[in-house]
Amino acid sequence: MSVLNTFLVLFFIFAPAIGIADEEQSVKEGFKEVHEGMKKVITSVDKKAKKDWKAADKKAKEDWKVVDRNAKKTWKKVGQDIKKATKD
Repeated sequence: MSVLNTFLVLFFIFAPAIGIADEEQSVKEGFKEVHEGMKKVITSVDKKAKKDWKAADKKAKEDWKVVDRNAKKTWKKVGQDIKKATKD
């Protein structure tokens, strides 16, 4: 969905600049405006991606801690079971 939104934004940025431009100077200005608009879009998308990645990374670390804790408990129990089994 966000890719489609990005393409639509770029289309609406490019379309007026190319359609209105009738002189070389206005074409250069149009492309300059488009370039600045694209930089803004890319910057905002990058900020959102970093924010989302940070949240996902934090959640993954928490999940790994839970898995690691459960694995340690299980191995401890296995060790105790082995000791009991070998004593008999």
